[in-house]
Amino acid sequence: MTTITAKPFDKEMQNLLGELSSGYHAGELSRKDPSELAEEIYIIENDDEMVGYGVIREYAQGNQLIQKAEKDYFHPDERYLQRDFYIEIKNETNFVFIEVLDVLKEHEGKGYAAFFINWLKAKYPNKRMYVYSLDKSQNFWFKQQFEVVGNTVWMTYN
Repeated sequence: MTTITAKPFDKEMQNLLGELSSGYHAGELSRKDPSELAEEIYIIENDDEMVGYGVIREYAQGNQLIQKAEKDYFHPDERYLQRDFYIEIKNETNFVFIEVLDVLKEHEGKGYAAFFINWLKAKYPNKRMYVYSLDKSQNFWFKQQFEVVGNTVWMTYN
């Protein structure tokens, strides 16, 4: 049975991620300064085996995500390409950002990522969700009913 469990995103969890041989963001998350980590990480398990993980952040104000995006995602010379994102998010309040959603390679294609998104939709039924999508994952987000924010790589749901 598939379950999702919130665990503290502490040094022990960083060490566990650092030991994974698959997981797109695992290495990056294992090296981050603890002050840059979310308080919790959501572990996707099937029959008590970790098959993936997700990191989400709740934001009260759009400028909080703008600051994170400028720090972690936008090259200063290319911020103008994200104009539609700035317009969309600047007045947004009380929303969720899906920072990471990884399914370990040996478990890909088994519906675990979709399970996680459906769990998020149930957990936050009235909140808008945002994700910074990579080209190779955009089809997944479309299948989850996310829409592109203008002419950007950002996507939103709800």
